[in-house]
Amino acid sequence: MLSLREIYTDSIRGENEAVNRILSPQTSSVQYKGDITRLWYINEEQALGNLFLNKNIGECKQCFYRCGRIDEYEIKKYDARILDWGTNHLLHATLSDNIPLMQRYASLSHTHYAWMVERGHSTLTYAIQQVIKEDWEKLRWCLDIMSAKKPATNKGILPDRKFFEGMIARDRVMITEAILELLEAKTHKRRNKNAGIAQEYISTPALGYTKLAWLKGIEIEIDHPLIPKELLPYNPLEKYEDKYAFLKEIG
Repeated sequence: MLSLREIYTDSIRGENEAVNRILSPQTSSVQYKGDITRLWYINEEQALGNLFLNKNIGECKQCFYRCGRIDEYEIKKYDARILDWGTNHLLHATLSDNIPLMQRYASLSHTHYAWMVERGHSTLTYAIQQVIKEDWEKLRWCLDIMSAKKPATNKGILPDRKFFEGMIARDRVMITEAILELLEAKTHKRRNKNAGIAQEYISTPALGYTKLAWLKGIEIEIDHPLIPKELLPYNPLEKYEDKYAFLKEIG
């Protein structure tokens, strides 16, 4: 695997190439959509590079903000099913400290989203949306759906359920226990197996859940290398930049 330094350097070149293709009238629609999706991963890589290499937390938050904005664009423009892909996308947006973005993200859906949630799919993403909105009634309804899942599936999300139950009760002990369970080596590996080099630096959803608790006034103290403490306090930037022209299409 390439080092973070190599990935970060390549991401800068890759971003320039993707943006140039997006702006070119000769670019096919398939290439156009593919490059927009690629920009999400590029911004994730640059967020990590800015945090761990450049020690630039402001630019790190800008990159996580752009990840959220790219998701918002793809869902609104193409009815993309990003909400079905797991928790990483939504939780990355919380690391931006941009409350308006989080609130909009918490209301995003796609054509089949309600159907998916009602049948026990996409429930973790839906639950996070309800925590952001502080809709505890809908969160309890979602927890009931999670409880009805097959035993093997239900076992895999026990820490998540504990976290959400802890958020409803504002129980710091329960929330802390849930996050520590997600940080256990085997669980971290399973939950971050498709995260590429990110899994070497952060643990999602453990980091995202910790951040979400902090955003709701529950400042959990977690001493773990995969939970960078500098991302936990709410400290929004004075200005967030969309950077890419296509993002202005959705306001």
